[in-house]
Amino acid sequence: MKTKNLVCTGLILMMSHFLPAGQRQLLEGIMVRVNDEMLTVSEFRSRMEQELAQISPRPEGKDLDDFAATLLQNSANEMILLERAKEKGISADDATIDAAVENLRKENGLEDEAKFEAALKESGLTIDTLKERYRRSFLMSRAAQTEIKPTEITAEELRQIYEKEKEKYAVPAKIHLEQVIFPVKEDGSDLEAVQKRAEALMKRVKDGADLKAELTLAGVKLQDLGEIPVGDLRPELVNMLDKLPLETFSAPLASPGGIQLLRVIKRIPAGFESFESVEKDIRRRESERLFREQQQGLIDKLKKDYLVEIHSEYLPAVVARLHDDG
Repeated sequence: MKTKNLVCTGLILMMSHFLPAGQRQLLEGIMVRVNDEMLTVSEFRSRMEQELAQISPRPEGKDLDDFAATLLQNSANEMILLERAKEKGISADDATIDAAVENLRKENGLEDEAKFEAALKESGLTIDTLKERYRRSFLMSRAAQTEIKPTEITAEELRQIYEKEKEKYAVPAKIHLEQVIFPVKEDGSDLEAVQKRAEALMKRVKDGADLKAELTLAGVKLQDLGEIPVGDLRPELVNMLDKLPLETFSAPLASPGGIQLLRVIKRIPAGFESFESVEKDIRRRESERLFREQQQGLIDKLKKDYLVEIHSEYLPAVVARLHDDG
């Protein structure tokens, strides 16, 4: 266990010689100390600026205060895990970090160097800071993994989670539609004639004519609109479609594109995604939750063994400085 010394690790430098007390500004100090490692005010403010550059809309007021407080605690937790990695002699070679960056570029379609550099700039990052983030993440993950035992999650436990959170997997009622559009001139001068063409086609198909041939001769196409949530349709349209037999065309409808014919292919009642279809996702989320829970337990234990100081009292000055710089 580390022994605390008498050094004032929360040293603050103030513009105090020439300004009244109410106008003093925090220039530098130690936000977090973990053993011999320290995070200064300027380093923390720089990290806040990088993180905020990736958030839209940017938090303000209490939300910004909460964001700063959470970031400070996360920074302390990271430093604790990094200290543990150092104790265990864990390292991250350049090849591993370079591979992680390349994978990120591929996943986001950023193989082009110019696009990659633009994305970094937009995020307030450089290639070096990005690599450093990956390095730190790798070290923290390895440090935790060496002390956390994998937790087995049974299928029954996953099913219980599914039942408890079932509303997350609710599926709204949907209707599978197809349409035919008969174009109308912009001035609408041929509206009546087009409507009669549509009605005549419908009658011939109803009497047994081949739909595909009729559409081809009419110069129009059958378009698949897919499965549409009933709640996304106008109430009057839902009422009309509810009464329409399956695979039967509706009466001609006026639409922005011309005269529209709709056909119901299938009605899908409201329900829930099956357990089997979401089991993998639930397992992943539960595994991540358990890992975070155990990792936090490890951090709490290490806090008792390490010299840890977190100076949250400096946060108001840091946030105020961000406003001034903005």
